Order: sequence, then C-alpha cells, then structure tokens
Amino acid sequence: MRVAALTVASVFGLWTAVACRRAHRHGLPGSDALVWAGLSGAFLLLSLIRTARGLGFLRGFGDILRGIFKQRGWYEDRRSLQVAASIAIAVVAMALVVWGLLWAWHHIKRYRLAIGFTGLTLGFAIIRFISLHEVDAWNTNAPWARMAVDLIAAAGVSAIAIARLWQLRDFCFAAGSFDHDGHNDAIELLVGVCAIVLFGIALIAWPS
Repeated sequence: MRVAALTVASVFGLWTAVACRRAHRHGLPGSDALVWAGLSGAFLLLSLIRTARGLGFLRGFGDILRGIFKQRGWYEDRRSLQVAASIAIAVVAMALVVWGLLWAWHHIKRYRLAIGFTGLTLGFAIIRFISLHEVDAWNTNAPWARMAVDLIAAAGVSAIAIARLWQLRDFCFAAGSFDHDGHNDAIELLVGVCAIVLFGIALIAWPS
C-alpha cells in the first residue's frame, strides 16, 4: 500500500510537471515545472527503496556502512552523531512543513507545501536509517507510524498536484490555449511514465 501511494504521488508529480511545462510554453504561469519534476523523482526514489527493501535487495547494506564507520573510527562515538543528526533532520523537516503552510493559499507557490510533505517523509526515512536506539524502539512499538507518514505525505502531494492541474486547466480555458500541442504532451507524458517504470525495474533487478 505504501509503495502504491508513493508511486501514485510520483505519477501525479510527473503529470503536473508536464502540464506546467506546457502552460509555460503558452505564456501561462508554469515556472514550477522543474519543482514538480523533482518531487516526482523523490517519490519515485522512495517507492523504489521501499520495493527493494521489501524484496530483500538491501539486506546487508547496514553492515557495509557499519564496517565503514568502524574503519574511520566513528562507530564508538556514533551515539552523539546519531542524536545530533536525528535532531537536525527533524528540525529541518518540520521547518519545511511550516514554511509550506505559510504558502498554502498561494496560487502557484503552494508547491512549497508539497516540498514540506516530501521533506516530512524523507526526514522520517533518514531518521529511521540512522537507527538511534530510542527511535528503533519507538518504531517497533508503533509500526503503523511509518505507513502513516508515507500515506500522509503521498496524499498531501497528490492533492496539491491535483489542485495545480485543475488550476492550469482553468488558466488554459480562460486563455483559450488548447491546441494541437496537447497530443504531443500526452505522448511526452506517456513516454515519461514508461521511462519511470523501466528505470524502476532496472534498479530493482540490478542487485540480482
């Protein structure tokens, strides 16, 4: 379910990026296309990591990192590094959410709220990866938290993307800018989705 939600958010991000690019070509507000493309890539990466982890392809990766830390002499003092990194990431993630909420009603810059949602799930994933003992214990006692954070982030980004698509639709109707380019953009979107799927399959199959 988490992988499906993250993948849906990635597709909506790609769709919005293509729509913004088309709008920008017609002189309409669409300069946020690159941002939506980045958000799409971030959720694609999260989806691939969740899939690879579920299939067991990442097994042993933690041991490799642990060995690197021991070689560099960081392993003995890892707790102070874990605490500092976890706090810093949590602060940044919450700051991004608050920053996004301040722009939630702006007709274009509400993508900053989508960035906040993305930062929330990325931050939570990184904190879990850091593997502080207290976080591991809390994660064991509340396994639903991982799914909740991913679903909230994916739903938030998808909702903002849908709102942006609807807004672009209204702009296009008002400007009368629907033309033959729509067919080309549909092809571009299809190619982009196929590229995402093929790229994901390649990354998942690579470790085997």
